[in-house]
Amino acid sequence: MRRLLLLLLFLSACGGSAPEVAGPPVDETLERDTAAGHLAFELEHPEEAAARYRSALERAQARDDSEQIGTLGYNLAVAELHANAPDRALAAAQTTRTELQRRGAKPFPALLLVEATALYRTGSSTEADAVAAQAEAGADPVASARASFLRGLIADERNNERDLATAASKLRTAGTPDLQADAAELAARLALRQGDFATAQQEAARAEALRRETLDYRGLARVLALGGEAASRGGEAKAAAELFWRAGQSAAAQDDLEMARLWLRQAADLAPGMPVGKAASDLLARLNQSN
Repeated sequence: MRRLLLLLLFLSACGGSAPEVAGPPVDETLERDTAAGHLAFELEHPEEAAARYRSALERAQARDDSEQIGTLGYNLAVAELHANAPDRALAAAQTTRTELQRRGAKPFPALLLVEATALYRTGSSTEADAVAAQAEAGADPVASARASFLRGLIADERNNERDLATAASKLRTAGTPDLQADAAELAARLALRQGDFATAQQEAARAEALRRETLDYRGLARVLALGGEAASRGGEAKAAAELFWRAGQSAAAQDDLEMARLWLRQAADLAPGMPVGKAASDLLARLNQSN
């Protein structure tokens, strides 16, 4: 969580007779809603977190506090992404960017990154790439690295091997587990595009372990499917079906039903006479009945 609000309460005393000197007044309503949003987010209740951040943001707007508007607008957009509501996340990010610019402040790289991510997840990959390029060029090294990863995903979708390779190269020396997972996923995608299916499976499996370690379950489902694609193109239909089944099951558990259906259908098609194919068909049928 970025730039958490700090309470500034200072007491100064000199001997027994000196008066107490308090810090600036604190907006307790804003503080309370912000803290509740943080807690809800940590407890994996993103819808509740979004509601709390929205209330806090309204309070920050009432006091015309540009720093808090930026922070809370960013937090709101992140919570909406975690709630699988990229359209609302995009609205929050773009509104926050406008609010900052009206006050003469530049949007910070992390805000640009969340806007680019929301654009990507709503299908606007061209706009997402342009905004991600701004985040990539910013001074925040983590936001820059994550923006490089997003641009790599977009390049892969566009069949642009050169830009995919460039993004993969930028992440090759990543140090933290989440960025290492990004690096492994891009390496897998590049190997798959180059026809090296064995390396693609190995890198996808490495990304899978890192995504699990960092609790990135959306990314985990994605790299399971990536491993399935590599296995399928390498002629390993049963292994591919099992990976697509696992990806679909994970996505379904996260209520990402569009991707769940896609991956379960691939598992069923790859193994129609096998237990994993039947399991995929059964889960797919349940998902279709419930929606």
